[in-house]
Amino acid sequence: MKHRLSVALATLLLAATAASLPAQASTMPKAETDQSSFVVGIGPSLSFDARLAQNVTLGASVGLPFLIEGFDRVSSRYDVRVVYNFFQQGNFFLSGIFGIWGNVNFSNTTLSRWAGLELGLGLAYKFTPQLTGRLNIVPGYNFFGSRAFFNDFYAPAGGVELAYKFSPTFEGTIGYNGQGDLIGLRFRI
Repeated sequence: MKHRLSVALATLLLAATAASLPAQASTMPKAETDQSSFVVGIGPSLSFDARLAQNVTLGASVGLPFLIEGFDRVSSRYDVRVVYNFFQQGNFFLSGIFGIWGNVNFSNTTLSRWAGLELGLGLAYKFTPQLTGRLNIVPGYNFFGSRAFFNDFYAPAGGVELAYKFSPTFEGTIGYNGQGDLIGLRFRI
């Protein structure tokens, strides 16, 4: 029974990865600030993170998170964020994430969360040189005409993912983030 379940899960993962081609990825920022990256997510979403210094990246993302908002509410999420790597010890990374985010509801603009802060921590651990786990705990705080001050745990920079580096220029990811991304590839530049 265990063997069949493992085979079924491996087949499902392989099929999901194959279905994600061409390159699609999690637009969640990385706690490791070692390189710039560009991603196209299956949310659908786009993201770019530029390395400004050894331990700092500046990034932005925009998306239509159908997996979070559903297909009956057409909305767009966006953010602009800075990731600062505070600590690295061996394979463990700890970063602070600070940004501005919003969610525009095109079906009913009175339900929009126009602007707010995303503030939290990014954790990463490199299990092997190819396999990295990431957890970004980044709640969304709203203001400027929003319905509530805190009402969204999944701001665009928050989420969890497991990444496998296929080559120095891209890695496959599986996980979930605030843009609704699940599976894909991150292009590293």
